[in-house]
Amino acid sequence: MAKKPVRKSSARAAQSGGNAAGRRGGPSPARTPEADARRERLLQELKEAIPQIDDQGLAFLLNQAHVLIHNAQVEKINRELAELERKNQEARSAMGAAAAPVVRLEESEDGRTLFLGLGGARKVLNLEELKRLVRICYAAESKSAALRQLYTVLARERGDILVDAKIGGPGSPMIEGLFYALRDRYRLEDR
Repeated sequence: MAKKPVRKSSARAAQSGGNAAGRRGGPSPARTPEADARRERLLQELKEAIPQIDDQGLAFLLNQAHVLIHNAQVEKINRELAELERKNQEARSAMGAAAAPVVRLEESEDGRTLFLGLGGARKVLNLEELKRLVRICYAAESKSAALRQLYTVLARERGDILVDAKIGGPGSPMIEGLFYALRDRYRLEDR
């Protein structure tokens, strides 16, 4: 029985065309009628070629098929892991942005008042209130003492700020953000 020759043109077209997943045995993400027809031609040629291959060649082809299947599965898992990592990174970024308190200090044009932004709340402080808060930030023995004093003064004199900014205690990140913002922007005259 004479061996039937295998057409090389279709095999070469399969090697050069299609995406990596298609070459590695996995389905292409976007199957087109042309891709389906090409796949059918390749399957038919493979079926015609199998009877012409000896046992050693068949074992080699089967081994290569297993490698291609394994590689396609690894690529799929890697894509899924990359997508999960991207989503986790977005979530970490969103959590980090939400955790960082937003404290803004804006002086009025005449310099007599200060617009204090804490999160979504925006309040006005007069110059005396501002000076008192700055003195607390520098005069306290420690940062934690300054945070407690800032909270106490605001609770006594400007409870509206605590309520609107949803500040529940001296350990609030907003109080700490206010402490750093005041120290970064203002200095005591005697220091």
